[in-house]
Amino acid sequence: MHEMYLMSGVFEAIEDALAHYSVKKVNLVKLKVGRLTNAEPDALQMAFAAFAKDTICEGAELKIEMVPVKGKCRNCNREFQVENWNFTCPFCEHLGVEIIEGEELFLESLEVEE
Repeated sequence: MHEMYLMSGVFEAIEDALAHYSVKKVNLVKLKVGRLTNAEPDALQMAFAAFAKDTICEGAELKIEMVPVKGKCRNCNREFQVENWNFTCPFCEHLGVEIIEGEELFLESLEVEE
């Protein structure tokens, strides 16, 4: 499952973020996940529960914000939200598009008990 691999990276980020703190429990984990990661929120929830078992994250809530795909035209330099996986610029119909959002997967924040 693709989401298990992604969640392993999330837990590495959590460990790095908490390395210099004395934390008893993590109550909330917030992630930003780009649509181009092809990660399914339900599968991420299941992967989170599996990784959290017997750790300070066990029982924590996972909130996922899905980030839409946003592009910037290399011809007219206008930014736009990609709809229906159509990467053609809606302003000038150019096919050269740079992806500027929608590929990310990052740990936005943690709420913890010290």
